[in-house]
Amino acid sequence: MAEAMKKIECPSPCNFSVKSHDEKEIIEMVKQHAKKSHNMEISEKEIKAMIKPA
Repeated sequence: MAEAMKKIECPSPCNFSVKSHDEKEIIEMVKQHAKKSHNMEISEKEIKAMIKPA
């Protein structure tokens, strides 16, 4: 059985969002986005708390 789609949306005014079946992929993309776009480090635990069903 395939995993359910999951998503993260960066808070406004940033329009970044990512959807995937793969939680690891979401975590990597959010880490890269946070560093590149917001110059911040975010932990895997913080990211997991932000993931919602898509």
